[in-house]
Amino acid sequence: MLLPVATAIQSPRSIASGIAVQGRCIRRYSSEGSEGNTYWHHVHGFTTPEGQYVEFEKDAVLVAQGDTVTVRYRPSNPARTATLMGPGGTWSPLLGSLFGILISGIFKLFGPLFVFLSFGP
Repeated sequence: MLLPVATAIQSPRSIASGIAVQGRCIRRYSSEGSEGNTYWHHVHGFTTPEGQYVEFEKDAVLVAQGDTVTVRYRPSNPARTATLMGPGGTWSPLLGSLFGILISGIFKLFGPLFVFLSFGP
């Protein structure tokens, strides 16, 4: 059974205090957006040490169907807290977001300087 992706609050908790297990990207499929864009979706599966098999959907940029992945989850609710770690997983979007924040900060700091120099004396 396919279960929902971890929420924004649960994912950091899973990263910090979750259990790490090996999983696999078991399915990759595409869907078409309203503007004709193609979106790729990845379904991952793993088995807890207690023997419970869990599937969850999480986008992973660098992961192909059949690839082994590292999954972290909280034992209290593995299906809702599962997230990916490593290449293509949680760190990739995190670093992408930090890069965007860095670039935005640079424009905010240097933007007024460029405007002043462009329209100055």
